[in-house]
Amino acid sequence: MSDSERTHTSSLAVLGALLFITARSLDTADAPGTPASADPAKLSPTDRETLAEVEAALTAQLGESSSTVTSTLAEVTAAFAFVRGRAEVPSLTASRYDALRRTVLDSLGATSAQGAAIWPPTSQTAVQRFGSWNEALKSAGLATNRVGRAKGQLRFDAAAYDRAIAEFLADCESRGVGATYKAYTEYAAEHKGEVPSAAAVRKFYGSWNAALAAVE
Repeated sequence: MSDSERTHTSSLAVLGALLFITARSLDTADAPGTPASADPAKLSPTDRETLAEVEAALTAQLGESSSTVTSTLAEVTAAFAFVRGRAEVPSLTASRYDALRRTVLDSLGATSAQGAAIWPPTSQTAVQRFGSWNEALKSAGLATNRVGRAKGQLRFDAAAYDRAIAEFLADCESRGVGATYKAYTEYAAEHKGEVPSAAAVRKFYGSWNAALAAVE
């Protein structure tokens, strides 16, 4: 995460991103579809404050005159209402969040660049801000992820290894950082149970450089 993102993306704007993308996840999974709009006045005071921070982040990113800000805020408002109205409190994995985040950035016409605060922020921004992914989910009023399977039960096929490295590279590019073995070690720790460990990757490909070359 860049110093700029730490400075300019407020904690509430991060939580707003979690709620927004959780709704996207539900919409593409088992839900009938989020409503096109909702009344902000019907949101809780906390969610209205969160919405205001999202608006500030989007305005800084896209400009005050951007019609995209207005349309996106309507979608975010609807997402908040949709998530809060669920009978069962939803959850979201960090890797799923990052995958859907990229589609949101595409729709906003935004690109991540080093030194720029981009909304929605990366999952690592949420982890840095709240201490862990589950703490970020809890702060957003979402269900935390269950503990992963017992040690020795995790199984990743070749496609899963390639996908993990590809998603890691995309994450590094979005944050403007180098795709080093150390960086992947931290990434794997934050996505524990969802991606192979750094040691497993190096063993699978033979070396870290070979892992990078395999997906380039």
